[in-house]
Amino acid sequence: MATPTTYSVRVSSETHKVEEWLTSDEALAWQLQEEENTRNAAADTRESAGNVSLEASSPAVEYRPAQNAAQVAREDNVDPDNMSYEQLQALGEAVGTQSRGLSDDLIAYLEPFRHKCTFFSRKKNNEECVICKTTYKSRQKMIRLPCSHCYHANCITRWLKINKACPVCNEEVFG
Repeated sequence: MATPTTYSVRVSSETHKVEEWLTSDEALAWQLQEEENTRNAAADTRESAGNVSLEASSPAVEYRPAQNAAQVAREDNVDPDNMSYEQLQALGEAVGTQSRGLSDDLIAYLEPFRHKCTFFSRKKNNEECVICKTTYKSRQKMIRLPCSHCYHANCITRWLKINKACPVCNEEVFG
């Protein structure tokens, strides 16, 4: 009878970071679910008033039930391509802003490294950061995204606060 083969598994610090992310994400999801349940319960009690507030801390955001199906259809068929500047501004104020980028805590998980460029290198360094369009110099702080694209640390940090995807391949960084 053959003995079973055993394998050793090496757990890296990256695995622990992912496990921490998952744990914190799950805790955040539970917290958000509890807040939503609390808001829904409060909304049910105020529904007879006609206006239901979506955020307890933000009274400016209100939900007003549509008077008829035509009003709902008009609201759903908003085409920003055919709107004037003033109409777009009014729409932006009505809708509000929402960050599509990453939080500073998530960006901090991306560890910077120093770019190495040797003096005796045979090929000339023609690589450049696609965000700022400057070539990489030796000893500059860089960040490599999970998709393996590298950028200047300052450039990609500013980018990720606005957009959570890689500028080259459009893959979500923590997606």
